[in-house]
Amino acid sequence: MDGGDALTRVLRDLTDRQALRDLAARYARIPDDRDYDLVDEVFTSDAQVIGPDFHLEGREQIRAGMRSIERYEATQHTMHQQTVELHGDDGEGEVYCVAYHLLEVDGRAHKLDWGIRYRDRYRREPEGWRLARRELQIVWRQQLPLEA
Repeated sequence: MDGGDALTRVLRDLTDRQALRDLAARYARIPDDRDYDLVDEVFTSDAQVIGPDFHLEGREQIRAGMRSIERYEATQHTMHQQTVELHGDDGEGEVYCVAYHLLEVDGRAHKLDWGIRYRDRYRREPEGWRLARRELQIVWRQQLPLEA
């Protein structure tokens, strides 16, 4: 093995890891921008999304399930650290997120915050990396009234 092969592997690894960070950010745009067309750029056609009290399979179910976010006036998903293990064209990882949700309760503005851990499986497709499976674990939640 020469230095060129090693450098090529390192560059591919770094490029793949950056693509997966971009994938996490693109995912956040789906609920925050209400851009459901991005589901096709984020998930494989046979993807699964699993969370408390739901299990979605395939892009159409995921797209429909993500529309439930519309019950909130606005959301903001902030992605934090990400760990990734790559195995060629497959991988798994975890992304931490804090998701902020604005809603009205008894005529008063509130903010519902969730601390989330996404446990992911990734697959490289011809168009790039996609989520093949995302399991959403809500670690903590807090709801507070907003200032008047």
